[in-house]
Amino acid sequence: MTVTNLPVHWCILMACMLALPRLSSAYGAQTLPLLSASGTAWVDSAGNAVTLRGCNLGNWFVQEMWMHSMRTDGIPDQYTMEQVLTRRFGAATKDRLMETYRANYITARDFAIIKSFGMNVVRLPILYTLLEDDSRPFELRPDAWAQLDRAVNMAEAAGIYTILDLHGAPGGQNPWHHCGRADQNQLWGNEQSKRRTLWLWREIAKHYRGRTAVAAYDLLNEPYTAPKPELRELMLGTYRAIREVDPDHIIVLPAMPDGFDFYGNLKELGLTNVAIGMHFYPGLFGWGSPGRQVHTDWLSGGLQQVAEKARAAQVPVLVGEMNVVFRTAGGPEMMRRSFETYGSFGWAVTMWSYKVLSREGGIANGSWSMVTNPPPDSAPLVTADTWNCRGWDCAFADACGRHQTRFRAPGAGPVTVYLVLKASAGDGGPSASSGPPPGGRLDVAVDEISLTDSGTGQQMVSNGGFGTEERWIRWRQDGELATDFGHTAGTPTGGSGPCLRLSGEGHVNGGVYQALRLEGGHTYRLTGVFRDLDSTPDSASVEVYLRPDEPKDGQDYVAGSASGSEIDLNSSSADEIEAYFRSLSTMDYAVYDELREALAGIGAPEGGSPGKAAGQ
Repeated sequence: MTVTNLPVHWCILMACMLALPRLSSAYGAQTLPLLSASGTAWVDSAGNAVTLRGCNLGNWFVQEMWMHSMRTDGIPDQYTMEQVLTRRFGAATKDRLMETYRANYITARDFAIIKSFGMNVVRLPILYTLLEDDSRPFELRPDAWAQLDRAVNMAEAAGIYTILDLHGAPGGQNPWHHCGRADQNQLWGNEQSKRRTLWLWREIAKHYRGRTAVAAYDLLNEPYTAPKPELRELMLGTYRAIREVDPDHIIVLPAMPDGFDFYGNLKELGLTNVAIGMHFYPGLFGWGSPGRQVHTDWLSGGLQQVAEKARAAQVPVLVGEMNVVFRTAGGPEMMRRSFETYGSFGWAVTMWSYKVLSREGGIANGSWSMVTNPPPDSAPLVTADTWNCRGWDCAFADACGRHQTRFRAPGAGPVTVYLVLKASAGDGGPSASSGPPPGGRLDVAVDEISLTDSGTGQQMVSNGGFGTEERWIRWRQDGELATDFGHTAGTPTGGSGPCLRLSGEGHVNGGVYQALRLEGGHTYRLTGVFRDLDSTPDSASVEVYLRPDEPKDGQDYVAGSASGSEIDLNSSSADEIEAYFRSLSTMDYAVYDELREALAGIGAPEGGSPGKAAGQ
């Protein structure tokens, strides 16, 4: 994981480029060829197959509260968020705050990072209210195209295509929060909402007719609660409305979870230059539970049936959303295999999602994004717990929780930092098989702890192989923690000889620590191995910290808050919220380097070669 921020002069240069006219000809060498559908392939204007590989820019033009680090209690969706801001500050201030957010959440530096992952396309989820106000249906907002044009311009300047995705339609095409308003689902059976949807797509097509940097129009995101005949009628009507003003762009028809047979024969219907949009989350939403075998079976088995149908229909596919998420399900390597397999059919793929922010910050075991906000300086570098990975036995670098193994010492000159091993257990969480266990139990082992200066190779930890208590100090916050520095019955894999065993019954929280003298500004590499010996499921955890504050008996050793988590939409002032929104354009990022390295192994997709972002 790295934390990065692009140089200011580079961003200023990009801003100047974006001041050019909207027409793609203004971008010279970065102008992208028009794409079209040919058989099962996406092809350029010369008929060459183009491999589209990219990501979604979720939470930019459609708010999803789980993707924020802000406190949003009682605010399930964007509709409620805007209602709260309007009630608290008035409509004008609400509009200013939303515009500030959109102007700063994604900027030119983000497209440079996307490019560094070897990607050449973004899917851009849009809420209809970005373009049309509910109080004035069938009338474009005065600023309707400002942010959307800016997005397409920035993408094109980086050599990246844009797929426009109507993620939230008038009335709502499903009852879920990600269409802008939860528990709505009023598009179906509502003729005015259907007419507004059709009208809106016609306006989008009129505006982007001839804009070759737009790869396709993705008509409707996940209309999974729609009656199929009604969905078919609306989509075919929308196709015809678009074709009246734009004969050239690819139109993506949404499939249902069980396929797209309900459309009938696409060629007999007279549809040309169309693709089918599908989303695949095996182990998360269907197809079993998360795991390596589930993804392997999907890629080698279930997916082949979808590919056969696409070949029979002679239609390309947009895998508009997919993500393996969990390291235990294959993580970056399974993501690479997924991109490769979908690409082998000629399909376009956009993972969900580019950026997700969280209260904790940092790249964790379950990662939905390519970048996120960095963890606070006080966060643990390594974590493992029995609710994510019962019975773990691994190196710190393979921990099922956090696994950051590079550490930059704060400040300049000599600095004291405490290497802290914290172990804890509660009373025991609910068991999936037989209800609550009778009580919590902590029983873990740690060995071969090392911290080396990346520049000099100097070892900073004394007695990291244990055997004695030398240099280690015990501390306790709660309960009775037993420390055995000469344990030999359960040495973790990769360890040797005696190790440290930390154990206790019931509520227990504490550990051991060692003071280290580091050089501020130097980078250090943390290694070690640890093992869950016999802890209670859903109860116990181990955390490894490097911090300048010394543990104290009777006080817990916990992480602070990540950037943005102090902002509460229900109570923070308008100035505080606006200042945070402005900071989104310059906040440092934790970058999912393991995913970037895995995807770089696929090779460059056509339509733009991968390259390192400036400052990476």
